[in-house]
Amino acid sequence: MLRVLRLGGAVVVVLMGLLILVGVFPWASRTLRQALTMRWSRALLATLGIRLRVSGVPPEVAGGVMFAANHLSWLDPFLVLANCPAHFVAKSEVRNWPVLGWLAAQSGTLFIERERRHDVGRISASFTELLRAGNNVALFPESTTGDGAALNPFKPALLQAACASNAHLCPVAIRYVNQAGRPHAAPVWVGDMNFADSILRITAARGIVAELIFCPHIAGAYQTRRALALQAETAIAIALSLPVRRTPPETPDGPPDAAQ
Repeated sequence: MLRVLRLGGAVVVVLMGLLILVGVFPWASRTLRQALTMRWSRALLATLGIRLRVSGVPPEVAGGVMFAANHLSWLDPFLVLANCPAHFVAKSEVRNWPVLGWLAAQSGTLFIERERRHDVGRISASFTELLRAGNNVALFPESTTGDGAALNPFKPALLQAACASNAHLCPVAIRYVNQAGRPHAAPVWVGDMNFADSILRITAARGIVAELIFCPHIAGAYQTRRALALQAETAIAIALSLPVRRTPPETPDGPPDAAQ
């Protein structure tokens, strides 16, 4: 019964989102669109039975801010959007998700084709333009979801946009716990799980608390993207008390489209 109620509520929230995108967004100011996105994200999380707990404060600086977060679930972008507006980058497969893919596209998500090496350069250029225009952007530098036991090394390529635009980078730590503060497995997306499996797990679970920790921001000016990646990775690892799964050293800095 709990699952049925939550799924029904989620359908209603998604339909409301569709109506807002079609009937309000085309004529709304940027401020109104951002406010509606934040409220809609909070409504979706609440409908799914997820309690949001936030610590730290998003940076209040002139111009756009880049948010870089660890990645555990398809819910992660909504945790960030419930607190601050941002244009996310997502894998191209998300664009094909029923309804949610269209919602993401219409709300300003950029889609990257991972199999196309040079697509990183396109997204980096789009991010740079958005940041220079005063818009926030957000990404998951691990480039894949983790299991919550450790961080995957942060890939630096898209952080080039923060360097190129002299924007601030704000590391954001995410974790899902139960009421006792222990890790909650239901929201975590790992292995061969598909979207249907994930949402069924989430809607049947009780006591999910999503913790969002805004770490101190980092100035992107006069830094390399690899330096920013290491600083963001370290800040989030410390905030979550997690180790980082190390890989062999990467090649030196190259053009924005040289690495993901």
